[in-house]
Amino acid sequence: MVSTMKIRILLIALCALLFLPSCKKNNWMDWQAENEVWLVRNAKQDSIVLTPTGLQYKVIRQGVASIKPDNAKTVVINYKGWLITGDVFDQAENATSAVSDLIQGFAEGLKKMNKSGHYILYIPSNLGYGSAGSGTEGYSNYIPPYSTLIFDVTLIDVY
Repeated sequence: MVSTMKIRILLIALCALLFLPSCKKNNWMDWQAENEVWLVRNAKQDSIVLTPTGLQYKVIRQGVASIKPDNAKTVVINYKGWLITGDVFDQAENATSAVSDLIQGFAEGLKKMNKSGHYILYIPSNLGYGSAGSGTEGYSNYIPPYSTLIFDVTLIDVY
């Protein structure tokens, strides 16, 4: 016969298996709420511009007013991206990309910039990687689900 102690251990293990995935989901819900509160506070700064989609940005340097990218253009940029915790997930100099290949919030922000402009973009998760996040947890390029993305971007060239 199975002892009472073994039954208790099996029940505890079963409960842990059932509830651990929901704990992880609840942690992401807490993270989502933390990011949303952060964005609300950030939007109250005097220098922040808020777009109808929820993108926030700050102009550091305006650049050449007559040259702006659109979805059909390719851009050369310097950028650094981090989370609200300050954890850097990506950075590059002279990176080349089609605007249409970028996440929605990054593309929207670039289209507001002028050549040689310098902006800080604050991208809510719904304009970034949403509930899926990006990368593999435990690696430096990991972006958790529901993350606000902050990018320091300089638009070097548009063609």
